[in-house]
Amino acid sequence: MSTATSTRTMRAAIFAGPGRLELGERPLPERSAPDDVLIAVEACGVCGTDVHILADPPGHPATTGCVLGHELVGRIVEAGPEALDVAVGDRVVVAPNLNCGSCDACKRGLLAHCERFTTIGIFRDGGMASHVVAPAHACHRISDALPAQVAALVEPLSCVYNGIDQARLVPGETAVVLGAGAIGLMFAALLRAGGASRVVVVEPGELRREIALKMGAHAALDPRAEGFAEAMAEALGTDAGADVVVDAVGNQLPAAVAQAAPRGRVLLFGMDARAHGEVPQVEITRRELVVFGTYIGDHTFPATIRLLESGVADFAPLVSHWVGLDELPATLEEIRAGHAVKAVVDLTRAA
Repeated sequence: MSTATSTRTMRAAIFAGPGRLELGERPLPERSAPDDVLIAVEACGVCGTDVHILADPPGHPATTGCVLGHELVGRIVEAGPEALDVAVGDRVVVAPNLNCGSCDACKRGLLAHCERFTTIGIFRDGGMASHVVAPAHACHRISDALPAQVAALVEPLSCVYNGIDQARLVPGETAVVLGAGAIGLMFAALLRAGGASRVVVVEPGELRREIALKMGAHAALDPRAEGFAEAMAEALGTDAGADVVVDAVGNQLPAAVAQAAPRGRVLLFGMDARAHGEVPQVEITRRELVVFGTYIGDHTFPATIRLLESGVADFAPLVSHWVGLDELPATLEEIRAGHAVKAVVDLTRAA
């Protein structure tokens, strides 16, 4: 890298410690490995994980001083000599979860369970800045036709795609999604696109219920409303429950089991380390339910990109906040207050 480039700085969103987000100056990052690429970031999504990291006490581990942001899209402006299958000028999204490839889990193909797992934007500098360095193997080309705020959804959508793959939805089956944050809404859209005959979203927030309907849900119900059970039966067309139930919150296992039909599948996606709900084991056994957890998508980026590029589902309504970097602190407060669904930061805007 030239001396001129290396002395330049960029504005970045930095995790400065428990409860502290700092918008500060950082030197432009430099490639250190022969397969590294330097990416000029277009946009970066704000994940629920970012909100947990910035809580006090933090609800998710992260490296203090790290540039946040793991849901990014940008264009390669430099490539190392061993950067294969990508080139300068390529528009790419980045799979931020990096595995070692050598531990027992990696050798078994369980990349999401790598013993030396690290993540761009959580444990090493990420995309809430004008530039980021990533290994070439983590980069996936994406169409220039997709708006940046939609392309930035690939990472969370790849995790949802992984869950849908595990759920094995059969066209004509019914589905319930508990929680209409960005992840729950993505589940609703993919379940509908995958052939679910009825998709019902359960969400207390009015704004999120409205967006759920725009994303393809057949019904969006308030769990606090009088007559909720009757409304659920009407929405599903049966009082037997749903074939697939998704907990997109992380603390809804008892409610998810209650909404599942005999031999239904309960998909646990949301993560809340403080949740210790009672496991309704007798109900699981008696109704022969399948309950399983799903984590990140370690192999689903290519399929997710094809999904977005195909236009089979419209994910643009998810993005309630399209903001500049300097607006990030106020946007985080909007998210915490429940007034935002999905925020994406435009890194091309001048400060």
